[in-house]
Amino acid sequence: MSYQSDDEQVQLLKNLWKDYGQPVVLGVAITLAVVSGYQYWQKTQQQKIAEASALYQNLLDTVSNAASPDKPVQFSPPLTEEQKATVSHVVSVLQNDHGSSQYAAFATLFLAQQQVQEGQLSAARASLEWVLAQQPASEVQIMASVRLARVLISESSVNGQQALDILSRLNAGKSYEATVESVKGDVYLALGDRKQAEAAYQKAVNAAQDNGLNRPLLQLKLDDLAAMAPQEG
Repeated sequence: MSYQSDDEQVQLLKNLWKDYGQPVVLGVAITLAVVSGYQYWQKTQQQKIAEASALYQNLLDTVSNAASPDKPVQFSPPLTEEQKATVSHVVSVLQNDHGSSQYAAFATLFLAQQQVQEGQLSAARASLEWVLAQQPASEVQIMASVRLARVLISESSVNGQQALDILSRLNAGKSYEATVESVKGDVYLALGDRKQAEAAYQKAVNAAQDNGLNRPLLQLKLDDLAAMAPQEG
């Protein structure tokens, strides 16, 4: 193809840029912005995880516990007032700044555990309800639900049905069936329903045996119910 003048060629290039160049450049710009934004978001998320992990490690160091970062803190001796203040502060920061992280859930579970040990059942209940409100991973949900059911029944037998409702909503699977059924048995017993309690304890024993676990306390509870049976009526 030939052109009558350089001006025509320049005009043609201008038209091509107008028709095709700008959309292409705009598309490239949008792509670069998306990629850059994702990289920034990813970096921010990594920083948040690192901050949450450091805070949780601070809690572990405070209570001198050897639990790993991916598991909730286990039972520990009573805390000093200074340790309590540190734990309360760390949990508060994790809840406010990293509420969706597993570290916030684990730290709050530990706080609830301490609150139960000190007889602060209302506070423990609030802590466990906070964990559940975050819609945590299945294992954490089961753990928090089981502990909440125990706290509820410890507060009052009036809470028995609420505790049963919480436990009944759980999809515990075989791994946690023994634990969930055991707590159900405790709730039924607190409500005075020995028949349902015995059935729940038996399910718990069977589930434990299926998983190759030895739960002598469960068998003891069943034996105690059996010994009480002749006295009924």
